[in-house]
Amino acid sequence: MKRILLKFVLPWLITIVALYLAFNQTSWEMLKSHIWEVKPGYLCVAVGLTILSYILRALRWPLLFPENALPFGSSYRVLVLGFFMNNVLPARAGELVRAHLGSKVLGKQRTLVLATIASERLADGLAISLMFVVIMMGFGRGHLAAEHADKLMWFAYLFGGVALAVIAVLLLRNKIFAITDRAALRFSHNASTYTLSRVQTFIHGLSPLSSPSRAIKIALWSLVIWGVELGVFACVSAAYSSGMPLAGVVLFLVAANFSSLIPAAPGGIGVIEFAVLTVLSSAHFASEDLAFCMATTQHLIQYVVIGIPGAFILSNLRSQLKDMSDDSQSIDASTASPREVA
Repeated sequence: MKRILLKFVLPWLITIVALYLAFNQTSWEMLKSHIWEVKPGYLCVAVGLTILSYILRALRWPLLFPENALPFGSSYRVLVLGFFMNNVLPARAGELVRAHLGSKVLGKQRTLVLATIASERLADGLAISLMFVVIMMGFGRGHLAAEHADKLMWFAYLFGGVALAVIAVLLLRNKIFAITDRAALRFSHNASTYTLSRVQTFIHGLSPLSSPSRAIKIALWSLVIWGVELGVFACVSAAYSSGMPLAGVVLFLVAANFSSLIPAAPGGIGVIEFAVLTVLSSAHFASEDLAFCMATTQHLIQYVVIGIPGAFILSNLRSQLKDMSDDSQSIDASTASPREVA
């Protein structure tokens, strides 16, 4: 019963409350007025940039694997299906679906694939945090209420703390492996051995971050991806003629993405809109009605860009998995040495 409450009831309760608060601060007449005045050309560019951002994510993901990375086609399909399931399942459970599918395609443990997804989330969080910190330092808090600025900054601190913890784990991983090996021998219980082996696998999955050259590539890819995402938010802002400066667009992006970390209902419906409305109106970058329209539009674009290919992949999942497995095997065969092939 407790599990059901945490997994299903609480996320939907958070969403319903957020939707009520968001709609309670908006005017239907003003919403209709903003929608009628929207510039569709900017929205088309926003859709194109959103598609590009997911293509770039699929190109970056293989860099996060220690070895035997997914080919691009498989990477794109698994990644899109994972994000699609995030929009269908509560509490970002699509990440677990993505790990499961990735393990099937590669023939690797789910724990290792999950570690690459955790690395991806960390890289994204640090890139967003960097944008927010630069805006706060370069432009100041402006009219943004202290309570909202502090809450957003805590997310930045969180990602910074996690990054430091990951670095510490990677630097000490040989000692950690030695400790877990001794613990496995001492307890010699199936459950304990299994858990300890999964800990080692997860740490091994984070190992690309310990390579300076690989870490630099991942960081550069992440900055490019979030530069494209910033373009999406700028286009949505321009479509509604908001006149927001760069600082406002960055706050729009930061509020939408940090709020998506809250374990609400599928896709963060309501929570994202309320967070963007609160932050942008607090900083006087947009009215509640305009902020709600922009947040809803960006959210809808993301749903469409992921929903259409995601639904197609899901409806043909068995054949898609076979194709992806064949692609991965052909990549492995082409990169293997003659002795390995023999």
